[in-house]
Amino acid sequence: SDGDALPFTVRQYGSPPSFCHRGTLTCWGFPSGLRALQETLQSRRGSAPAGSYTKRLFDDSTLLRSKLVEEAQELAEAEEPDDIASEAADLLFFALVRCVAAGVTIADVEAHLDARALKLARRPGNAKASRDSAAAAILSDKAKRAADKGPVAAWSQAPSAGALALAAAAAAAAALPL
Repeated sequence: SDGDALPFTVRQYGSPPSFCHRGTLTCWGFPSGLRALQETLQSRRGSAPAGSYTKRLFDDSTLLRSKLVEEAQELAEAEEPDDIASEAADLLFFALVRCVAAGVTIADVEAHLDARALKLARRPGNAKASRDSAAAAILSDKAKRAADKGPVAAWSQAPSAGALALAAAAAAAAALPL
């Protein structure tokens, strides 16, 4: 900064939270991307119709945990930029469902990331063996269920060793009680 600006943070309240005279989050229209998805999920948490996929995810912690691990594995295995973006979008969707189910917002996640960026001492960042085992168990169980459906389904669900570290991170996040 060149010293001629004052930074400030605005906490927006109301329903919907708004800062602009238009009753929107910003003067440039409605949110998009992750913030729009968060708002949609927050709305659907209490109003999703029975039997909808979103309602199932909110109500079935085992299903949500499995989807987090599955999408983390698929992201770890993706190689092409578009596939990586698509799998990351899937993982972010399920991670945001998990967050909304627990009352956690994107701002809460951002606060943790910002706090970590300020740390002077860092952890070594090694994978946790216990989480590797937990992810492997979830993926193995999913592969066994797929095997009961036939060889093509079983092959597509078999976990790869390279995916287990990222899947372990998703399993760690999903292991928290809903």
